[in-house]
Amino acid sequence: FVCMMMIVSTIVPVSGTVFVKRASQPTVKENIQYIEVEKIFNDLKLKLDTVTTKKEALAIFKEAVVELNKYGLLPKGMSVKQAQRLITGSFLKSELLKPFQRNNENNSGNENCLVIGITNNIYFRPYPALVMDIPILYNLVFNSSLRNITWILALPYLFRLLQPFKFGSYAYVGGRTKLVEQGNITEDNIYSSSGWVWTIGSNGFKKWNGAFYGGLYCKTTVISHDNDSVFEFWDPVGIVGFIGIDFFSGTSFIINPYNGIPQFYIGFAREVNFTYSCPWS
Repeated sequence: FVCMMMIVSTIVPVSGTVFVKRASQPTVKENIQYIEVEKIFNDLKLKLDTVTTKKEALAIFKEAVVELNKYGLLPKGMSVKQAQRLITGSFLKSELLKPFQRNNENNSGNENCLVIGITNNIYFRPYPALVMDIPILYNLVFNSSLRNITWILALPYLFRLLQPFKFGSYAYVGGRTKLVEQGNITEDNIYSSSGWVWTIGSNGFKKWNGAFYGGLYCKTTVISHDNDSVFEFWDPVGIVGFIGIDFFSGTSFIINPYNGIPQFYIGFAREVNFTYSCPWS
């Protein structure tokens, strides 16, 4: 999210109380593919709420891929078998390696799990990403006097962000953005993520419904925009090591991930957890 905001800020001036563009939700909801995905996911959740074993859950996940393909919803060039392997392959491997896995005491969440959800205000952050994970490059792109030129180094990151299939991503779920200008707070917005998430993994069945935030840890970032203004970000991480498909992460989402438009995702995650209270309070 930080990367997107800084790139957008080179195009959209930061002034007053407006520093992000708002996406138009109806244009997405009118899309027939959006409607089909929403129906498939909600039907899938009803089926998953009745399963009692991992074998049953796997069968339903594979069935969902067939349904998504039927409506032309899989990423271009990806076959049904490839999508099924992407979504369930890591889960099957984790089941085989279970005796050798170390428990990191994430008792309230889930680990090495199948995950599916419909939530808004969620951002799957590509990982690893050189421009974000190497401090020298990060400062060159976002905190140097040359950032109006060097932001082009972030283009590969944005390209990966737009891809519907994810490999090892982690997800910011909900968030807080603050803009401080000349020592005064001119923006302080808190966004929860609303929807539902269903998982099955090392800790059995784990589900979340309603409004929540990422519950694994909270990443905080402070970026200087100019001599008089500073961006502050709190990004609660709710999913780590996601391998799967994330639908409808388009350009309007890049401009503002907190646009309230639900996203649909299905796959495997190394770790998942959410909290119903603000993680920075």
